[in-house]
Amino acid sequence: MSSKNHLTKIGSVVEEVLKADFHNVKILRVDVREDVDADGDDVLLISVVFEGRPKDLDAKMLSGAVRNVRPRLTDIGERAFPMFSFVSGRDVGLGHA
Repeated sequence: MSSKNHLTKIGSVVEEVLKADFHNVKILRVDVREDVDADGDDVLLISVVFEGRPKDLDAKMLSGAVRNVRPRLTDIGERAFPMFSFVSGRDVGLGHA
């Protein structure tokens, strides 16, 4: 298990990379949890909360999120595979996002 500080750092790295890729969408929050998949491999469950509607997200950017984020995670010593979910702020009660 990683420390809370390491999970916070992972969230910051994810947010930094995605902000550079998602030009028309404001990222409100990135939540990171550790888990283990069905094969026993370590994974990171990363929930990205954004302002706007799901149709505002570019499908190409969504599909490239893992490819763009993973090398940066490796740079900070994280080996778990990132699994993303993207949720509108409105869906998690963050106002009129």
